[in-house]
Amino acid sequence: MGLFGVKGHAVSIDTPAKWGLYRCAIQHDYPVVRRPGPREFPMVSAETASAPQHEVAVINARLDRLPSFGLSRVLFVVVGAAYFFTFYDITAIGVTLPILGEQFKISGADLALPVTTNLFAYVVGAYALSSLADYIGRRKAFAISVGLLFFGGILTAFSWNLASLAIFRAITGLGMGAEISLAATMMTELSPPKVRGRGIALNVFWGGVGLAAAPWIGLGLVTWLPTNIGWRLVFAIGALSIILLGFLNDKWIPESPRWLVLHGHADRAHAILNRMEENVRQKGQHLPEPDVVHSEAELKTFPTAELLRPPYLKRVIVVFFYWFFIYMAAYAYLAYLQTLLTAMGVKDSLLLSAIGDIGFVFGGLFSLMVIEKFNRKYSVACAGLIGMIGVGTIALSHSTPVLIIGLFLAGLWIMAPALGYAYTSEVFPTRARATGMSIGDGLGHLGGAVQPYIVVAALAAFGARGTFGLIVAMIAIASAIILIGGIKTAGDHLTDLAN
Repeated sequence: MGLFGVKGHAVSIDTPAKWGLYRCAIQHDYPVVRRPGPREFPMVSAETASAPQHEVAVINARLDRLPSFGLSRVLFVVVGAAYFFTFYDITAIGVTLPILGEQFKISGADLALPVTTNLFAYVVGAYALSSLADYIGRRKAFAISVGLLFFGGILTAFSWNLASLAIFRAITGLGMGAEISLAATMMTELSPPKVRGRGIALNVFWGGVGLAAAPWIGLGLVTWLPTNIGWRLVFAIGALSIILLGFLNDKWIPESPRWLVLHGHADRAHAILNRMEENVRQKGQHLPEPDVVHSEAELKTFPTAELLRPPYLKRVIVVFFYWFFIYMAAYAYLAYLQTLLTAMGVKDSLLLSAIGDIGFVFGGLFSLMVIEKFNRKYSVACAGLIGMIGVGTIALSHSTPVLIIGLFLAGLWIMAPALGYAYTSEVFPTRARATGMSIGDGLGHLGGAVQPYIVVAALAAFGARGTFGLIVAMIAIASAIILIGGIKTAGDHLTDLAN
């Protein structure tokens, strides 16, 4: 137990209020004594301390000192399931498009309409609900995104023509975009620095499982069930995400203490931290003395306006263009892989690409292993290098074994966004973190929206192998952006990064 002095008085730090006074000690010139010996810190007097500022510093210090994750493992299951259903839904449309074309007698540009509406709605949902989350809280906004994913899945399953399919896929897209951004934000704010990245990587790993599972689930359903039922069940499975709403309560998935204290709910934030600290003690782990941390300012304007000024403007530009080019490359690869392989004269392209999809799972495991070992920006750039090697190998392949190696390496890269999610969610302040995440991941999907026009033109001009080369160039640009313009983050206090 530490001691601190305010105007000559030593007081035990055993209540949130005294914690608050202690954390204020870092600001001015009063003596502080902490066992085992005296140390000098700047300190603010009790009369002049700003209650909101020192409470924010208290909460951040208490959360950052945790040696391990302080909440139930159910949080990982719920957030991991959110990624699973979202990534599953991303792939589900690709599995069902050929059948939808036959069912609704559509082709060409009409067949692309539900994909386009879903993607643009993804962008809108990510930005709108994430901005809302900076006002109403992460958990409430996350619940809305789950509801949209549920209703979108059910309605899509009952689509009767092209127009209904496009509208219902747009509703699904609203939930998909917000769910990924908010899940990463929640995980970042509920985790101490030592395990923050690993938590996000573990959840994205389950997203990779969903991405890899969707083709096999879809293939089974549309093969073994009547055609008009199989494709509908593929979309209905995504609606099972509604189960997650049952866990969005203080027992399993509490609101972010960092958000709560910034919005005047310090008592609730302290109660959550008390429980987290008790969970850590029950594991037999020691709670170290807290580090000196900065406070954070409250949100005084629209979150986006907060980010469009120094020091955050540069970060917004970097993450937006990183995600713009990485999604341009990823969606080009995922959407046109079969087309490009067929144009190269590859037989059994569907089977070979399915084998390569196993790389999705290993890519998730790769991110999980390296995310806390190296600085985020370097890990992201390294993952980009793997992607360039993989896609480049596909472009240059003239034998099946070499092609499979390229497909596997490309699969590893596809799941590397776990590293990017961790980076993006860390470089913005709590008051606008969800919005910052949505600008990167959400608005960055505009790259995915424009890639069909680029790929189609490249295929006509340069052929399949040249188009794969263009995808390599997209990955290279994204990696260079984060490597040159990104800041270093890995295990740092969120308040230090925010300031």
